[in-house]
Amino acid sequence: MKKLLAAAIVLVVVAGTAVLVAAYQFSNLAVERDTVIQYTVEPGMTLSDVAGDLEDRGVVRHAILFELLARYRGVGHGINAGRYEIETYMDAGQILSMLVEGKIVVNRVNVPEGLTIPETARILQARIGIDSTAFVQRSVDPEAVRSLGIEAPTLEGYLYPATYNMYPDMTVDDILRQLTSRHLQSITEEYRKRAEEMEYSLHEIVTLASIIEQEAMVDDERDIISGVFHNRLEKGMRLEADPTVQYGIGRPNMRLYEKHLSHPSPYNTYMHAGLPPGPICSPGIASIRAALYPEDVPYLFFVARGDGRHIFSVTNREHNRARAEVRRQRNSR
Repeated sequence: MKKLLAAAIVLVVVAGTAVLVAAYQFSNLAVERDTVIQYTVEPGMTLSDVAGDLEDRGVVRHAILFELLARYRGVGHGINAGRYEIETYMDAGQILSMLVEGKIVVNRVNVPEGLTIPETARILQARIGIDSTAFVQRSVDPEAVRSLGIEAPTLEGYLYPATYNMYPDMTVDDILRQLTSRHLQSITEEYRKRAEEMEYSLHEIVTLASIIEQEAMVDDERDIISGVFHNRLEKGMRLEADPTVQYGIGRPNMRLYEKHLSHPSPYNTYMHAGLPPGPICSPGIASIRAALYPEDVPYLFFVARGDGRHIFSVTNREHNRARAEVRRQRNSR
């Protein structure tokens, strides 16, 4: 009787194993799909929830076999919440592995230095499909700005340039929090103390850094340009920075003519002494550091050579000669 019972148990185990293997092989067949499917596992969803959902959407053939496959692999409780991309070639086994390993959709988005709020919004719209209009509106909403811990009228200058991991279901507020958090982290205690020593507010430092960011094309000139601006500020001279005029007109990087230098804007540093009301773009950490640690130089002027570098001058006469030389070279080309 014992031998008979043992044989029966063996038959059941063999049969059960055969069923599981058959289920595994059948469920592992890829389902034909015309497009890549975006699928979200919400927090709290069970294996049965996910399996049923995947069957309803035509991602797997049978929910019960997908469940059996998960239990056969011992991962019935290992599915991770998040958003996933299910490719057309993926079979049930590959889909299950992706859900267990938590390979959620991630977009690597680079936000370069020197962008304004609208320019940043356009990049994010192109990369992850956010509503660029809503992004701009929230960036200038005083309540939203305060909620993010930024002590400024808008988020101009505070959307920290870096490469970020972003997800398709992130909201505008999520993204703004991500960008401004990086800015706040970049302002170390050393930088705060340095600004106090210089008798500048952090907002003024970010404002100056944003002008440096737009003027400096090569890293080794960043501290020198900062030194020029600091010298002019100390002497009560107008900064006369072209990027501030462009920002005031609303067209960054536009070609300026003499007529534009009298454009009535609080950002026009040809007309107004001192710093403009706020940043004109988001500076990188190198420009922020340059604003805090300018090079000790005698220069009061600089003019772009046209190759990314500048000619620096001490006197207005030297500066005029440098400008004439740049024009001559430009015309000869």
